[in-house]
Amino acid sequence: MAVGSLGSLGIGSGVLTSDTLNKLKEAEMHANLKFYNSQLETNGLRQKDLAELEAKLLAFQTAVNSLGDASQFNQKKVSPSVSGDSAAASLTVGSLSNLTNMKVIVDQLAQKDVYQSNGFKDKTSSVLQNLGLSGTKSFTITQDGKEYKIEIDQSTTVAQLAEKINSATGGKVEAKIVNTGDKENPYRLVVQSKDTGTQNNISFSGDEDLLKGMGWELDKNSISAGGLFGFRQQGNTDKTQISGSLTTSINENDKLLGSGEKTSLTFVVKNGDTYDRYTIDIDENTTYKSLAEQISKKTGGKVNLEIKDGAATFKTTNGAELGIFDGGYAVDEDGNIDKANYTRDDKATSLLKDKFGITLDTSTPQGYNVSKDNKNHIQKGMDAIFSVDGVQMTRPTNTITDISPDTTLELKQKGEISFNVTQDTAAIAESLESLATAYNDLMLNLTAATKYDPDAGTKGNFVGVNAISNIKSQINNILLQTITVDGTITVGDSETSEGTKISSKVSLSLADYGLTISNGTMTFDSSKFNTKFSEDPEMAERFFVGSNGFEDINLSGEKVGGFAKDNPGGINFTDSEFKIIYNEETIDLTKTKNGDPFVLTGSTDEEMAQNLVDHINSFGLEGLEASFEIINQGSPDQKIQFKIKGTSGSDLEIQGKEEFLKQFGLSPKTMYSNWKEETGTFGVLKNTMREMMSSEGSFGGYKASLTKESKNLNETIENTKSSIDTKYDTMWSTWAAYDSIISKLNNQASVIANMINAANNQNS
Repeated sequence: MAVGSLGSLGIGSGVLTSDTLNKLKEAEMHANLKFYNSQLETNGLRQKDLAELEAKLLAFQTAVNSLGDASQFNQKKVSPSVSGDSAAASLTVGSLSNLTNMKVIVDQLAQKDVYQSNGFKDKTSSVLQNLGLSGTKSFTITQDGKEYKIEIDQSTTVAQLAEKINSATGGKVEAKIVNTGDKENPYRLVVQSKDTGTQNNISFSGDEDLLKGMGWELDKNSISAGGLFGFRQQGNTDKTQISGSLTTSINENDKLLGSGEKTSLTFVVKNGDTYDRYTIDIDENTTYKSLAEQISKKTGGKVNLEIKDGAATFKTTNGAELGIFDGGYAVDEDGNIDKANYTRDDKATSLLKDKFGITLDTSTPQGYNVSKDNKNHIQKGMDAIFSVDGVQMTRPTNTITDISPDTTLELKQKGEISFNVTQDTAAIAESLESLATAYNDLMLNLTAATKYDPDAGTKGNFVGVNAISNIKSQINNILLQTITVDGTITVGDSETSEGTKISSKVSLSLADYGLTISNGTMTFDSSKFNTKFSEDPEMAERFFVGSNGFEDINLSGEKVGGFAKDNPGGINFTDSEFKIIYNEETIDLTKTKNGDPFVLTGSTDEEMAQNLVDHINSFGLEGLEASFEIINQGSPDQKIQFKIKGTSGSDLEIQGKEEFLKQFGLSPKTMYSNWKEETGTFGVLKNTMREMMSSEGSFGGYKASLTKESKNLNETIENTKSSIDTKYDTMWSTWAAYDSIISKLNNQASVIANMINAANNQNS
C-alpha cells in the first residue's frame, strides 16, 4: 500500500498523519540510498570514459594488427616501362611471388574464331526456304574434338537457328543475329567461339548444300586440329589397327619415297573422348624401319608398325582406337607450320596405297575448314604468341597465370614492355603513420584518465585502477625494446659498392625504422624508414612481424676424393640401393629419371661430382637441391664435399649400402626439420593487445567488472527501495489502526463529555 494513498490518516489523532509518514520515509530513503547512488554515478562516469578509451585502444590495435600481419610486408609494386593505352601488357604480382623483373614482347594476341553467314532479308524467315532447299537438313559444328549436330526443318527461322546453335553447344559456340544495314539482305548469323585460342577454333561438316548456302563452303582437304578424327578402312571392325596387304616382298631398309619427295602421315589415337594426334614427317631417306622407329618414338610407344607375313599393320598398344590421316600440318602463307590445321596430301594417299596396301575410307566426316579466301571467315582464332625474358611462349588466352606463382600477365597489344617489381613500402609507411597518430591519441586519453592533481584537487576517473594505469607501461615496454633477428650487415665501405653484405644476427629497435617516442609523443620519419627497410626487407619483416616455419635442412657430407681415379670405367649404381626420400616422395638413384640403369661417369672427381649432382636434381623433387664444393682446389689434397639442401620443411632420409655411400662422403641417415617460431615487435604487441582486450584480459576484465558492478548497484537500490516501501506500508497500516482507536476513544470521550455537560445543564 502506498504511503499517503489514503488522506484520512491522522484524522483521529491529529498526529499520525500521512505527511509525517512520507517525510520519515523520504528521510530514510535518502539516508540508505545516498551511498549506492553515488557509487552508481561514479560507475556511469567510468563506463562513459571507458567507452572513449576503448575506442582509442581499438584504433591503436587496428594499426598494430596491420603491422603484425606478414601479408603487409609482401605487397608488391610493379613499375612498367610503358603505361597507359600504349602498353603492350600489364602485370599483377601477388604477395607469394618472388618475381623481380620481366621483359615481355607481344607478337600476337589470342583471338576468337568468328564466322558470319550470307545475308538474309528477314531474321524471322525460314532458313531453308531462303536458300531454296527442301526437306530437313543438318550440319555439325566441331570444336576441340567435340561435335555438335544442328538439325533444321522448313519452319526453322534464322533467329531460331542461332538459338539451336547456342543450345546444342552449351554456349561454347556463340551465335547471334546482327543487322548490317544492307538494303536487300541486312541480317547475318554470326557464329564465334566463346573463348580465344586455336584449340577453340570452329569447323564444319554435314549437308554441303546447306553449308554452301550459309556461306561456309567446305574445303575438304583442310581440317581443323580440333576436328581431325582420322580415317579408317571400310569394313575393318578392329578399331585398334589398320592393316594392308603387301603385293611384293619388301626389305625393312627400302625407302618409301623418291628423291626430293616428302609428305606426312598423322596418327589419331582415341581414348574415350580424348584424341591424341601424332604427325610423322616422311622424306626421301625414310625407310620402313626408320618409319616404325619414328612412330614408336613420337607416340611414346602407343602406336607400332608391324610388317610380317606379307602384311603391314599400324596398331595401338594400349587398346585405344586408331585413325590415320593422309597428310600433316598445314603451312601458312609465309611458309610457317600451322599446327592448328591439317592438310591432306596426295603423296600420303599414294604412299599408304602403294607401300602399305592401305586405302582409307575418307567419307568419315571430319571438322572441315572453309576455303582460305572465304570472306565469311571474318576472324581466325589464334593463340597468343609472346616471349618472356627471351623465352618464346604460346597460350590460348591473353590472360596468363602460369608463368610464375601468384603472377598474372595480361597481354593487350603487339609491342614490347619491361616490368620492375619491388617491395611496396607505401602501405607499411602509412600504417606506421597511423600507429603514431593512434598511439598519441591513446596516451593523451590514458594520461587524463589516470592523472591526479593535488593542487587543483582533481583526478581522473581511473586513478588507482591498475588495469587502466598499467596499459601505458605494457605498450611502451614492447615498443621500446630491442630484439635480435636474422639479417644482413655490410662489411667494408657501406657508402660505396665496395661493401659486402653478409648474414648475421642484428639487434634492432623501432627507432632504427624511424619510429621514436619522446616525452610521451610518438613521431615517424618515413625517410629513415624507407632507407632502413630497403637495406633488407626480409630482416624488416622478421623484426616487425616475426617468422615461423620449419628450418631448412643442410646436409654436408664428409670430404672425399679419388673416386674418379679408382673407377675409370664409371660407378654402377644398380646394386647400391641408393635412394633419397623427401616430401614423402622417393627417388631411386639406381636409375635415371627415365628408368634406365644409372652409371656415374667422369674423367675427374669434379666431373663425376657434377654428374651425380645433375642426376639427383634431374628428378625435380620440390624443395630439394644437391650441390658440391671443391675443397683446396688445385692442391694435392683437393677434396669434394657433397651437399644436399631441403627447403620445404620435410624430413630428409638417405638410404643405401653404407660402403657404397661412403665413397661420396655420405651415409644412411635421417635428418629432421625442426619447427622454428620467432615473434617480432608488432607480433608481440599484437598478441598483447588481443589478450588485453579479451574478456579475460586486464582491460576486457575491468570493462566486464564495471558492467557487473552497475548491475549489482541497480539491484541493490531496487531491493532497498522495495524494503523501505514494505516497511512504511506496514507502518501506515499500524498508524491507521492506532488512529482508529484514538478516534474511537475520542468519540467515547466526546459522548461522555456531552453526557456530563447535559447533566450539568439539568442541575443548574
